[in-house]
Amino acid sequence: MKKSLSRNPNMLRTMVGLGMTLIILLGYAVYSNTVDTEYYRFETTNNPTTLEIEQTDANTWLVTTNTAITWLNVSIENVDENTALTVTSSSIPFHTSELLGTDNDGRMFTCKDINEDFELIVESCIIGFTHTTMAYENDIAFKSIVSIELPLGGVGYLEATDLQDAENLAQNKVQSASKINTWTFQLTSDGEPYNASKAPTVMIVEHDLTQVNEFRLDPIVETLYGVASLIGCFTMMLVVPMIAYFSGVAKQKREDRLRSENPPPVV
Repeated sequence: MKKSLSRNPNMLRTMVGLGMTLIILLGYAVYSNTVDTEYYRFETTNNPTTLEIEQTDANTWLVTTNTAITWLNVSIENVDENTALTVTSSSIPFHTSELLGTDNDGRMFTCKDINEDFELIVESCIIGFTHTTMAYENDIAFKSIVSIELPLGGVGYLEATDLQDAENLAQNKVQSASKINTWTFQLTSDGEPYNASKAPTVMIVEHDLTQVNEFRLDPIVETLYGVASLIGCFTMMLVVPMIAYFSGVAKQKREDRLRSENPPPVV
């Protein structure tokens, strides 16, 4: 390789030229994809609301909702240790897990996990129309998510052909989660009705679509990052050939100098 490069310096020029051409083309690709994107950012309200529930029996309460809901949390204090809370939905299955809201490798656990191959998002909570939880240290704290398709933080992203299509998709997400539903909360102890001194506290987080915008990054910054990465990659690729080339040239010059200083004897 050293001999090839030292005898044919055009090879090095060709490699450098091809590298610079690829850097320019890929840099333009990064710029164009940053400016013209098919992803859109939508925002929703993220309002926590405490519901007023109606007591129907000594140990049973009801409430009806008709909005798009993510979090539904129920809490009650100062109950017996063996008290159980049963939450029932009339028409919407909802998700729950003891890990909801806890730290999961630096992010909050929200019923969605990435599989071992980091390819698919899988649901990892229990889904059903009825869930039961037991008291812990005389308190009950039940956490659940009704719609896992809505953005829990109020900001979501989707892929669409244009802004109008993105607005329709975002609106459909919210509307599909907005259903009339009756929630039932029941307290029992050892299978018998439990008369609590006060009603449970029921908190939900409601969502309404507020705006949809095209997802944009700073094209100049992203292009600079992309070009810098490409230059770094091609520099690493060219280091070895350039070292071989210059070492070959230096060796050739050294051999020429030695031959000039020590000419062959004249016969």
